[in-house]
Amino acid sequence: MNITVINGTPVKGVTYHMKNMFLEHFDKNVTITEFYPEDMPDLCVGCKNCFMKGEALCPHKDKTMPVWESFLKADLIVFAYPVYALRAPASIKTLLDHLCVHWMVHRPKKEMFSKTVAIITNSVGAPNGAAQKDVKTSFSWMGVSRIYTCGAGMMGDIFWDKITAKSLKMLRKKTKRLYKKVHNIKPLRRMRLKEAVRFMACKMIHKATLKNEDTPSLDNQHYIEHGWIKAKPANSKSWRS
Repeated sequence: MNITVINGTPVKGVTYHMKNMFLEHFDKNVTITEFYPEDMPDLCVGCKNCFMKGEALCPHKDKTMPVWESFLKADLIVFAYPVYALRAPASIKTLLDHLCVHWMVHRPKKEMFSKTVAIITNSVGAPNGAAQKDVKTSFSWMGVSRIYTCGAGMMGDIFWDKITAKSLKMLRKKTKRLYKKVHNIKPLRRMRLKEAVRFMACKMIHKATLKNEDTPSLDNQHYIEHGWIKAKPANSKSWRS
């Protein structure tokens, strides 16, 4: 089993130890690749190269591509980060911004349709759901149907070296429950209903836009190459010679 872990903070605090509690349940044959904030790309500059010319021309490809390639090889993708201002930390959002090109409305990868994602978060008493939603939304649009979450509201226990036995027991219970949900999962053969409906809608959009294109866009060419839509006939009147 291959696991890729995205750590949203360099601090070895509560989130870091929650992640380790989760990972320690897996056997020694598991391969784990971890990334930290310093491995994340710089802020997206909105150049649109990824959409119009290809993600290989992203100015931050040297950092984005290793993470993306690790995702494609992974059986399980894990995000572990604290809640900042009720949302995910900037390093997480910055990475997600660079991956929009792989949403189903653009150029999704078939490999992602069978993946499983686990999200581990903690907050100072505040809800975790809104911060987890950033990752859930992005990966759902990539065609990932299985996304599991584990959130903990720590209240006063925000420093690992001062954590109480009660909180420690709670964290172990939550992370073990998450492990039980994902450790034996096999790759999905097909997307679940929500993602499948979304993918069907995207195919309809690409099919419609293709009618007005002289030459297929990069997105539409991607859909044609994967057999998701059909290429226009060479003698189509809507194509200029």
